[in-house]
Amino acid sequence: MSEQRPYDFLTGVIVPFWTPVHASGQLDFAGTRGMVDYLADTGAVRSIFGRSGMGKWHSFTMEEAKQFTDVLVPACRKRNLGVLIGAMGECLGRNRGERPDPLRYTEQSIELVNYAQKAGADAAVLIIPDMLPANEQPPAEVVWRYYKTVHDATRLPLVLYQPGGTDTAYQLTPELMRRLVSLPRIAGLKLSTSKEEVFAPIADVVRGTGFALIAGDEAFYLRALELGACGVIGGGCMIWPEVLWAVGYYYRRGKLKQAQQAQETVRQLEALHRGKDSCVLWKQVMIANGGKFQPYDRSGTPPYPKETVTQALQEWKRLTAPYRRLCRAQRARAKVA
Repeated sequence: MSEQRPYDFLTGVIVPFWTPVHASGQLDFAGTRGMVDYLADTGAVRSIFGRSGMGKWHSFTMEEAKQFTDVLVPACRKRNLGVLIGAMGECLGRNRGERPDPLRYTEQSIELVNYAQKAGADAAVLIIPDMLPANEQPPAEVVWRYYKTVHDATRLPLVLYQPGGTDTAYQLTPELMRRLVSLPRIAGLKLSTSKEEVFAPIADVVRGTGFALIAGDEAFYLRALELGACGVIGGGCMIWPEVLWAVGYYYRRGKLKQAQQAQETVRQLEALHRGKDSCVLWKQVMIANGGKFQPYDRSGTPPYPKETVTQALQEWKRLTAPYRRLCRAQRARAKVA
């Protein structure tokens, strides 16, 4: 295994980018640049993960995936942010329970990984392929074969992604993780769970290897750090990155009480959008806070009333204020140093 792992761009706060779109659902490239600028200005974000789960990766055609990559990568580079590209093949019927052709899906994944590399991305992200039929072979073998095939046909670092709700039969086990970590360009994993009994066994496998284990549930971030995680990717990274940055900042300095307080603030913030489409509501809050993009999402949810947005903005400001001040102060000190 490479001693270069974990890569710096796979540490800290990594944003699962909420794809900016027009009211028609078409990709909004000006909004993409505006959203990158908004996130960079927080000073808390290390990298952007484009074509993410919350960014509705499965709604992208191959052409859209390439066009989006061509816009997102230079926008991130301009602001000195790392950039990860979701390189999964087309899966347009995922919400209808349709399964893509395994060979075509794998070939498309290879094509998009190579495209991301040529565009200048730092890594490609590949979701656990539970949409591929197992037929008569063990699902673990489907997962292994997919990742091994893509790995051997590409040269870009690859980040695995196990979302919450992944088919249990396809989920990573310690045995499968040991096989995958043996592949030198398998650089990291976003593991979306709040269950220690799921996270800890994988953490035990990769501990000391330099592999980048990334918490995929921001409410579990502090405990994930204690178990060996090096970063976080979750919806909160979009809208309260400074609070999650503070969890890591305090943890690394041994200030566990403050880290716990920041983690509790994350839970309070998550409660604000319960029962609502968070991608739409929080885009509206970000716009009200100066973001230059539109309040639409491919979910089709219409924008929320002004009163709802104003209330969420006020609570967001109240809960995040101390962490935004802390982040700005540390950024100012770093510039002086």
